[in-house]
Amino acid sequence: MKNASATILYNKPLTSGYYKLGLGWKNKGVRPGHFVMLRVSGGSDPLLRRALGVYDVLRRGQGIELIYKVVGKGTTILSNMEKGECLDVLGPLGNGFKKLKTPEKLIMVAGGVGLAPFFMLAKEHAKHGAKFLMGLRTKAEAKILGDIKATGIKVLCSTDDGTLGTRGFVTDLLKKEVKKDSIVYACGPMGMLKSVAMVAKEAGACCYVSLEGAMACGIGVCLGCAVKTYGASHKPGDTTYNMVCTDGPVFNSEDILWDELG
Repeated sequence: MKNASATILYNKPLTSGYYKLGLGWKNKGVRPGHFVMLRVSGGSDPLLRRALGVYDVLRRGQGIELIYKVVGKGTTILSNMEKGECLDVLGPLGNGFKKLKTPEKLIMVAGGVGLAPFFMLAKEHAKHGAKFLMGLRTKAEAKILGDIKATGIKVLCSTDDGTLGTRGFVTDLLKKEVKKDSIVYACGPMGMLKSVAMVAKEAGACCYVSLEGAMACGIGVCLGCAVKTYGASHKPGDTTYNMVCTDGPVFNSEDILWDELG
């Protein structure tokens, strides 16, 4: 982990408020599921950094690529920044997704900007028969899938309005694809992750989720991203708290007390 200034290489609008950000930021050891904390302002407004999942590592490790969606003041400021400007970057952070011995059994499930941690995995596992399930609001958002589709991985989509793929939730697709020996990796809104965990459990499949907890520091100091989890015994009453930033963001879905997350 390091804290350093990074130069913006590009900050491209994709579609429906989504952007692709390239940063000249040399760092070794970035894995799928890692994230970075960006400071988008030199002042106190906004005060806190923004956590963004690493989408890709640029050629020869000369930088990283991030995907983000404009949802508030911080990401609005970020979307208006231009090539050549600098950002303060802390990372890589988090535990990331485990490397699989059976990648052909992998099913990735993403909702919206939750696709960010899966591009590197898709490039690595497309030839092994892994699958990628994506939940979108409408067909207009599908442009963010361009890189994923280019890997050759099998992509299945659901949209809220039925304009692309299956109408409904991405978990409806998962119910059709998941098997007992499947390994499910998921990232997206908390409600989606809870549903994914339930579907995987019903199928008897292993499931790991990347939580999108609100983080202030990214290093486990502020305790703002604590989630309640089961202890080692998994018995009633045996619970503890883990930090999304340092103990996660990737967790075994069966370790999480989903009803405690709201």
